[in-house]
Amino acid sequence: YRPAPWGVRAWLVAGAGAAVAALLALASVRDPGALHPGVVPLAAPALPLWPAAAILLGLLPVLVVPQDRKEPS
Repeated sequence: YRPAPWGVRAWLVAGAGAAVAALLALASVRDPGALHPGVVPLAAPALPLWPAAAILLGLLPVLVVPQDRKEPS
């Protein structure tokens, strides 16, 4: 068994995942309260911009990376 080498698609998807992890780690250091909203008083939490943008960055490979058109064998 020899694993197939990674192509450009695989590296883009892995890079997007690593970027999301790094940005969320940075957000947890800079503003930990934004990732752990309080529950007293009961209210809808504010949506922090940077963590939300980081999560949306994780969806970017769906739009950027072309799908594999081969039929599975």
